[in-house]
Amino acid sequence: MTISNPFELLLQKNEGRPFVFDNDDMRTLHFDHKYIQSAMSISMPDKLLLSYTRAMMGFLLFQASPKKILMVGLGGGSLAKYCYRNLPSACVTVLEVSKEVIALRDDFLIPSDDHRLQIIHVDAAVYMHAQQEKVAEVIMLDGFSADGPAHELITSDFYAACLHSLTPGGILVSNLWDSPASLIAAVAPALLGTDWRIWWCKTPDSDNYIAFFVRDNDTAMFRTLASTRAKKLDEQFDLQLSGLIPSFQLAPKCML
Repeated sequence: MTISNPFELLLQKNEGRPFVFDNDDMRTLHFDHKYIQSAMSISMPDKLLLSYTRAMMGFLLFQASPKKILMVGLGGGSLAKYCYRNLPSACVTVLEVSKEVIALRDDFLIPSDDHRLQIIHVDAAVYMHAQQEKVAEVIMLDGFSADGPAHELITSDFYAACLHSLTPGGILVSNLWDSPASLIAAVAPALLGTDWRIWWCKTPDSDNYIAFFVRDNDTAMFRTLASTRAKKLDEQFDLQLSGLIPSFQLAPKCML
């Protein structure tokens, strides 16, 4: 049988390896036929197209001017590029386990490594467990396999290692995909006996839930200030955070 569909041809040709597909002005990253792993506008390569990536930038509601950002999962580099371009005082380190994904960085116009950007080919779980120091004010978790969140990155031990690696006042941001309750329950042991709390929100046009792990957060103050902060951030960065504020929920203590 002859396959004429361009996407199916690429899927067959790459035999399970990550690949890039162009459709008009859209360039997407795929591991298989089921999900889009990342998306980029070819004409505006630094724009955050997917709503979940804009939601993950909601860490700015809690940590306005990070100097060091650590990301787990490169994908098409949307968040790495955005932080690199729009937060000029921040150094960005990205951990990516797949050398095939890293090899596609030029297709997604990800800048070359320099003093502010470093992409490391490494198993993030191994890397984080080896850390002995506080490495970042913001850690962003977006490590996915073809079938969803990578299993080794959704354990309480891994989350504990990440939280331990945050500087004072730091924040952990996690793409929970579509099951916040079960995932938060899974990582809850990492929070036992601590003052970490979890806010989460649902993105408006996808199934993704984004969780923000924060310390000593005043619930009443956050609700009072979040809308004002979101409006200012939207004016500065066009992140559309104001529309997310009504969906923010604080994880009940009984889940932690």
